[in-house]
Parts: sequence; structure tokens; C-alpha cells
Amino acid sequence: MTASIAKSVGQGGANNKDDVALVQTLLVQHGFTSLAPPAGVCDKETIQAIESFQRQFTKLPDGRVDPNGRSWRHLVAFEHHPPSVLSPFLRLVSRPAANTINHGIHPVSDAFMKSTLGQPRQSYSSDCQPLTDSRLKRNVVVARIGNFRVQGLLPAVDSLREVFADIGRELPDLAAQIGTAGMLCCRYRRGSATTISNHSWGTAVDLTIAGVLDTRGDNKVQVGLTLICPIFNRHGWYWGAAFPTEDGMHFEAGKDLVASWPAVLK
Repeated sequence: MTASIAKSVGQGGANNKDDVALVQTLLVQHGFTSLAPPAGVCDKETIQAIESFQRQFTKLPDGRVDPNGRSWRHLVAFEHHPPSVLSPFLRLVSRPAANTINHGIHPVSDAFMKSTLGQPRQSYSSDCQPLTDSRLKRNVVVARIGNFRVQGLLPAVDSLREVFADIGRELPDLAAQIGTAGMLCCRYRRGSATTISNHSWGTAVDLTIAGVLDTRGDNKVQVGLTLICPIFNRHGWYWGAAFPTEDGMHFEAGKDLVASWPAVLK
């Protein structure tokens, strides 16, 4: 049995070193390998990892793990059966060569998104903030897709529903294990203080398999992601494994798909 934490860890927590190290260890087991080896210091990266983990089961992540709380129970859920044992779709493979995926699909630029869909809000930070543009807000919906719920731009959610209908028919065992780490999130792109993330428009989604988030930037991807990539591509979605910094968890609406949406927005 995993030892319990004595006090809260994360945003506003007591953050005792031993407690933080234990939470970090469990987060690493759930795929947040950037926290390895656990240092026992609750830094910004640890809080962000907690929030990303919480998005798998709540729409309101608070970045904190409380003793015997909901987040703690989810962290220890795979104690006796780690996700890597439960799911063959978590096996890591080298990311595919860029010329073998996303054929005919182009990623969108910051300037293209602003000119096509408008500005989600007037100011950004590295943290998620609410969307404020009135036209975009009118077109944001919450919907169930497969086994999870998303909040995103209406035409993106409608397209995502079609993607997962195909995944469910063609790869039902994998479809049952897919979850999300978020869709709508107004913030800067990771590592930037000028470029806006496509999540700000609710046109990109980060996916998990068996509750595990693929590690960004290690040039390896979960095999399950390679299997759903052709289906996403078929519907005009771009896979982030081809980005200069590999982002296998990330799928976003491609340029041609986004260009078709302004006419359907209210």
C-alpha cells in the first residue's frame, strides 16, 4: 500500500518535502516523467502536472492534492496495476518521421487564427484564463466525446465527435481508453511569452490513454496515438508529433478545416 501524504501538496498546500516527493513519484507513474527524479520541492511544474492530471476527471482543477481527497484517490488508483501493464496502447515508439504523417494538412499560425476567428482575449499568461471575446463565447459548447467531456469551439467539437465516431468503429478497444487533458485554455504556448496556444480558441485537444499523458519533447509517442493519427488526419486535424518539439498528446484543427468555420459561427 502506498503511504499516504500527511498534508496537502500543490497550490496553497503545506508542501512538506516527503509529501511532495510522494505525489511527484505517483505523477511520474502516470506519465509526467519530467518530474523524475522526484525532488520533493513543489515548483510551478509540479502544480501544472497536478492540474493536467486533474483535468482527466474534473473540469475545475485546483492544482492541489489533499490527503484522502479525490485527486489522491485517482493518483493511487493504479497502485497494484500500473497503466503500462493495463494497456498495450501505452507502449512507447519513436515518433514517426514528419513526412509520414499529416499529409496535406498544415498547422495554423498565431496570425492566421487571429485573422480567421478573432482574438480570444486581450491579455495572456502561461496559465489558463477565461475566453472573453463575445462572438467566440457564443460558439463555445460543452459536449461528451467518447468517454470524456470537452469544452471547445462548436465546429471543432462537432468535427471531434466525427473523429471519435470513426475511432469507436475502427479501434473500439483503444477508444474505450482515451481521455482528455483539456481543450479550451486561453494561454501562451509552452515556452513562449508572445505566441498564443491554439487551445485559446478551443480548437485543439490534448489526449490521454488509460489516464496517462504522453510526455512532450522526448521524441517518443504512445503507440495508441500513432493508431488514431490517420483518423484525425482524415478529418483535417494535425498531429503535434510533427512539431519541432514533439507533442504527441496534441491534436489541433488544421488550416483548411479552420478556414471553413467562420461562416458557421453565430
